[in-house]
Amino acid sequence: GPRETLKFSTRELARLLSEQKIEEAFNKSLSLADVGIVSWLCNQVDLETLLTSTPLPLSQGVLLALVQQLGCDLGNDTSKKLTWIKDAALALNPHDPGLPPHVMRHFLEKLYNNLHALLTTSLSADLILSTRLVIHVVNSLLTACK
Repeated sequence: GPRETLKFSTRELARLLSEQKIEEAFNKSLSLADVGIVSWLCNQVDLETLLTSTPLPLSQGVLLALVQQLGCDLGNDTSKKLTWIKDAALALNPHDPGLPPHVMRHFLEKLYNNLHALLTTSLSADLILSTRLVIHVVNSLLTACK
């Protein structure tokens, strides 16, 4: 059942993290298309430090999939997810040669719509401001990936 999957996945992901295989761990969690597991992984690492490291330990494709998947489930852990999305989005490079602009735009437009939908729900003032900030970041990326 889903609980076994979670247990197996988290054990496997914890092993990858302990071996410093960050990209592989994120790739694996994203391939499961389970936001719960992706969130679990984000909680295990210091995402802020990861995303400000040089060189960046996560590829642009992984960052894009990460913001898109986190954006699909903004109803739970909203504050944390908005912070993760903001930090990951700020590490995206809209001029990355490995990511065609239309691919990036497709992912970001979905995220943009999910963020706007979030604003229609009842949020606290600080969450409204966080959401607006993330929308601003996503919007500037969309403008850049022409």
